[in-house]
Amino acid sequence: MNVTESEHLTPSIADALERAHKSHREGSTPLAIDQLETELAKSAPASDLMQFKGRVSLAVAIAEFCVAVGDREKALRTLVTESVAAKAAFQNIKAVGTEDEKRMAFRGLVQMRDFHSQIALIGRPAPEFAVKEWIIGPATTLADQKGKVTILEFWATWCKPCEQMFPKLNELHQTYSAQGLVILALTRFFLAYGQEQAQPEELALIRSFVENHGVEFRVGVSEDEQTQTTFGAMGLPIIVLIDRQGIVRLITVSTEDERFKTTLNECLNEPS
Repeated sequence: MNVTESEHLTPSIADALERAHKSHREGSTPLAIDQLETELAKSAPASDLMQFKGRVSLAVAIAEFCVAVGDREKALRTLVTESVAAKAAFQNIKAVGTEDEKRMAFRGLVQMRDFHSQIALIGRPAPEFAVKEWIIGPATTLADQKGKVTILEFWATWCKPCEQMFPKLNELHQTYSAQGLVILALTRFFLAYGQEQAQPEELALIRSFVENHGVEFRVGVSEDEQTQTTFGAMGLPIIVLIDRQGIVRLITVSTEDERFKTTLNECLNEPS
């Protein structure tokens, strides 16, 4: 469950988020940021799950809108500040909350951590990934892809949206590979995490999965979650778009939104 779903927020915070998104759609993103910061300032420190989720939702939305107006540093500061408060609140929820409440609160912490990692990567050289075994295609690295436009897709066999992403990525591969687009789909051991003797069975499952979906691009399997954590990709799917110089240009959840299409076109039209 996404901690930002409005039905799980206080009416005041849900209303503030709705008004801010309306302002953003109307082209008044600075006003949207002001509306959210005002609501965050008057929100009580988190002492229960609803207050916790509300503050996380406000912090993430403020960071998103700050990125939209080009103020990355403010976005990062907001997430750092609220993460400190959220970690303290999480300890209280751990002590008195139900198992479901603990899981939901932990997701909120991960959401802020991942978004911070993603924002910090934009405009910077992409860190190298670690892959233990390649299911499709020869072994490669990001360094090998310099001069090409690279899409990293983080996915898992149990992730339905990831499964729905494969035909779209196949289409991108077919359409743009001649222009220098490379797609690398990265997953990891989930069922066999930390159990080397069980890894062959999960590798067989992954192979069967990609074969059944007609995947045409490289697929790599990491041993643990380190690469996912580095790219802020614990929530799946995550798409990372890297330009010909190896710079991260965009991190998103979809290939359908206009930001992705515009940025991909810009990257493809840039010189090597």
